[in-house]
Amino acid sequence: MREDIPASRRDLVARVATLELLISDLIDLLWRVDPAAMEQLAREANHDLEIQNSRTVLAAGEHQRERLYGVLQERRRKLQHRRTSAHA
Repeated sequence: MREDIPASRRDLVARVATLELLISDLIDLLWRVDPAAMEQLAREANHDLEIQNSRTVLAAGEHQRERLYGVLQERRRKLQHRRTSAHA
């Protein structure tokens, strides 16, 4: 039973990495299809991050605030336009 746990973790890591690559490819494709809509999404992601960063109290606790901030930062980073690859 103990041997299954590392294999399960490796499988999970591989699946998450695959999903991250697919999402990245999808975002790149969407930038090519509708740049205006993606600009809007990127602005919204930036706005959400600014709102979260300006809050001083979060009922869930500081560790949850930091976790949410990290998620919002990652969302903003992924939605940034990769101008070199999209216009090549």
